[in-house]
Amino acid sequence: MQAIEFKSQLEHGQITVPASFHLMEGQSLRVLILLDEKAGGKEAKLREAENIWGRTAGAWQGELLVRVPQGEFEQRLELE
Repeated sequence: MQAIEFKSQLEHGQITVPASFHLMEGQSLRVLILLDEKAGGKEAKLREAENIWGRTAGAWQGELLVRVPQGEFEQRLELE
C-alpha cells in the first residue's frame, strides 16, 4: 500500500486531492482524515460563515429593489 500526505480544506463536503499525485478517475482509495489541531480558531469562523446571513450576504446581483405602490388606505388619527 502506498501512502501520500497533503494538506487540504473541506469545501462543500469535498476534499481536493492535488493533481500532482496523478490519481486515476474511479481508482479505489482508503482515506484517513486527521484534523489540524492548529486550525482550531478557524472552526468558529467557518461556523459563523455557514449561517444563513453569512452565506447570502451580497448575493443579490439583479436590478434595484423597488417597493411597488401600496394603494390608498385610511389613516388613523392620533388621539391626544
